[in-house]
Amino acid sequence: MKQYLRHTLVIVLTAGFAAAASAQVDLSGRWRKENFQDFTDSTTGPFPSDFTGIPLNEQGRKAAQSHSASSLSQLQRQCQPWLVHYVNEGLFGFRMWATTNDQLSGKVTAWHMSGWHDRMPTTIVVDGSPPPSPLALHTHGGYSTGVWKGNTLITTTTHIKDGYLKRNGVPSSNQETFRMFITRHGNRLTVTSIVRDPVYLDGPYPITQVYTLDPGADAAEAPMHCSPATEASGLASGYESAAWLPGKNPTLTYMQEHYNIPFSAAMGGIETMFPEYQKELQGKYKIPAQYCTQYCCGTSTGGGGLSPFTFDKRVLQCRAQL
Repeated sequence: MKQYLRHTLVIVLTAGFAAAASAQVDLSGRWRKENFQDFTDSTTGPFPSDFTGIPLNEQGRKAAQSHSASSLSQLQRQCQPWLVHYVNEGLFGFRMWATTNDQLSGKVTAWHMSGWHDRMPTTIVVDGSPPPSPLALHTHGGYSTGVWKGNTLITTTTHIKDGYLKRNGVPSSNQETFRMFITRHGNRLTVTSIVRDPVYLDGPYPITQVYTLDPGADAAEAPMHCSPATEASGLASGYESAAWLPGKNPTLTYMQEHYNIPFSAAMGGIETMFPEYQKELQGKYKIPAQYCTQYCCGTSTGGGGLSPFTFDKRVLQCRAQL
């Protein structure tokens, strides 16, 4: 009798674990991005030469330091889409929908994330198909596969073209692997991503964002449309190089000049990502005389900005405008 009960318990537990591992949550809908986290990165873009919190290696740091914003005015770069991880770094949300190959069972074979005007759509294959050969074509959207772990869809994206990890020139190579952990909590969707790049990074780089289900949200489901035009006469032919020579980039000390962030900290590195790095900053960092002068409480704080708050330097808080 005891042996029978043990056998039954094993079957029940095994079935329970199997069900949890294969559980699939409905991710479909229009998801609006909540831009309260890393606000400037998602909207106006990161500050020049602000590589804080990024595990750049020496090669990645040199590549980022050579970046010139005018390179995006080159004819051959104006219509270049951002890479797949821009789903976390960009301003806008997305729409998700499923593809099924069996109308009776409704078994999902792939999930789709709509793109935006500057990001290609993403297809996440969940039918167990293996990724293509490493020699297969690399694209801006990459090739994504997914598996369910409980109520979280874990995706892995490879075959990504080289490009930028951030809009201020932090590079990413075509050896990058991008993973997303997509979890639904009622009407909220959390997307925790991890970038691994053996060429430019010394360790994993995590990115997180929160989205809200919004049937009226604009998910930009139309294909990307872009027509290059001459923005700068010196870059019109497409043969000019818009990059800074070593040590010539005038923005390298931006974080020092505006926020008193030591140069070594602003240049990133895996050692700057851990609490122990605070010891390195002792005696090197001083609070600026003006605590916040731009993007303090949202979109803007002056000049007709959209934020309903203003920054009160006396108490270091955002207060509602009258």
